[in-house]
Amino acid sequence: MKSCNNCGVELDKNMTSCPLCGLEAGKKRLETGQDELNKVNLKGQILREIVNLTREQKLKLFWQISGIILGSGIVATLLINLIISHTISWAKYNLVASLALFANISAFTFLRTRPVLMVTVHFLSLAGMLFVLDQISVNANWGTKLGMPILLSLYVLLLIVLLLIRLSNQLGFNILAVIFMALGLFLLSIEGSISFYLRQVIQFGWSIIAAASLMPVAAVLFFVHYKLKKGSELKRFFHI
Repeated sequence: MKSCNNCGVELDKNMTSCPLCGLEAGKKRLETGQDELNKVNLKGQILREIVNLTREQKLKLFWQISGIILGSGIVATLLINLIISHTISWAKYNLVASLALFANISAFTFLRTRPVLMVTVHFLSLAGMLFVLDQISVNANWGTKLGMPILLSLYVLLLIVLLLIRLSNQLGFNILAVIFMALGLFLLSIEGSISFYLRQVIQFGWSIIAAASLMPVAAVLFFVHYKLKKGSELKRFFHI
């Protein structure tokens, strides 16, 4: 059975034209200038609607689209895995990772004005992901024994930085200095966690060198911030 090339209505063999739009059977509908103009206007209207959205509306739209994409990906991978293997195996990893990602997107969308709570939710979602991955993996415990301590140290340092930013009377180079110091401590935590995971003893080597190299940078940034706080102009301080 043939169909209309314009609106897709099925046509009987004895029909010479479409009963809905009147297009002659077998012919293609030629787009007029008005059709093209309508398409351009529709695209322009959609773009204008997106541009005119508030920041809150854009974030909520992004959250909704992310949920649809991640949800579709979860369903698709579960079905493919079930059809091919007659069981759910590798799709479980995609499920766990997608749920953790959506939790992080949700925290950023709805809690970004409360950074401490947002960072806490981020940590809990990623920690939960590592724990679940350990449970569903065979002979794997790196997520709990290695990934969790590194993740915990990262988010503890991040919370400290956020609290210092909130408590600071004047923001400037001092925040960069705090970030460099936190980065040095994070490098120490990485090597300490890895050495304890591999050899059940905490040892430091390269991380001490890396952290020590960051401390002078932090000291210079603190000094620059102190001088600027005393009233020195930025251009005059750097002789620009």
